[in-house]
Amino acid sequence: MNKKIQIVLIGVSLLSMIGCNIDIPDKTSSVQVSETIEESKARGVFLAEYKPNREIIKKAWAENPWVYDTLVNIRKSKGFRLYILSKDSIGLSDSWLECEQGDTSNGTISMGIEYLIFELTEEELSKDTLIYYIYGGKKRKCMGELQLIKKK
Repeated sequence: MNKKIQIVLIGVSLLSMIGCNIDIPDKTSSVQVSETIEESKARGVFLAEYKPNREIIKKAWAENPWVYDTLVNIRKSKGFRLYILSKDSIGLSDSWLECEQGDTSNGTISMGIEYLIFELTEEELSKDTLIYYIYGGKKRKCMGELQLIKKK
């Protein structure tokens, strides 16, 4: 009798998993971010790498946001994004006044990694240098200028 109940329960579980598409993740539901600059280049979405002059920033690069299409091919999304991975939680502002007031862009979590994400305009992307003001670090204050320099 116990074996019959087990078989029925296993059958119902399998049918519900297949019927509800539990085993197939929807990869088109959110924009993806590359975990490394090399991955960004391999996927064909890389736009520029930036070298920060503050040690709190681990790496920063710009890429075209991307998603998987239904055939699991990479499809570029619209716009340009700057991704900044830091050693500590920080915020960035585009002016000193905003930075002092704590008016900053904060990190967002993507693929389990915490990034600061900025939408870039075509004009900003074409510049060799972007200047932002960094807020945070151990003292939680405005630390001045963060200069992001595009590597050529």
